[in-house]
Amino acid sequence: MAAELTTPAPRRSRLSDETRHTLVGAAVMAVLATLFVLSAGPGGGTSGSYTLIARFASAEGIYLDSPVRLAGVDIGRVTGMAYESATQRTVLSLEIGPGIELPEDSIAIVTSEGMLGGRFVRIDPGGALDPLRDGDAIEYTQGSILFEELLAKVIVAVERKRLARRAAEGSDATPGAPGTADP
Repeated sequence: MAAELTTPAPRRSRLSDETRHTLVGAAVMAVLATLFVLSAGPGGGTSGSYTLIARFASAEGIYLDSPVRLAGVDIGRVTGMAYESATQRTVLSLEIGPGIELPEDSIAIVTSEGMLGGRFVRIDPGGALDPLRDGDAIEYTQGSILFEELLAKVIVAVERKRLARRAAEGSDATPGAPGTADP
């Protein structure tokens, strides 16, 4: 009797290929989400950072993640924005990086990088000995100054002077004077 060669029957997978790909994708997403949460540190921010509150009459041009700068260096970012109807002011939450101590009389100013540049929150440090702590409010703030409004004021002022000068020149004109035509 001759030995018969038989091939084993193909093993049937319990999971279809589509299901397996879905599970692998979900596992990868779970790992990425976990790494993201762990990289953010405690409280969802950078490890060692702290949050300050600042209220502005106008924070136009500021968005979430707008930079917070001290002496031209990024020291934090805007992490929250809300409108406070009781005071009719914009409330910004500022996340300040680790190791940055700001005096309690510091000033927060909404400013821009230039005529067409983006806006950011500039911190001018005060001279107090006590630093601001997590959750403290910056008491001294200055809202954004819009260049469009300043430009409109300059144009109106120049136009008024031009009209006043023209009116003064018109009243000084006498018949026969140089620069006037005789009838």
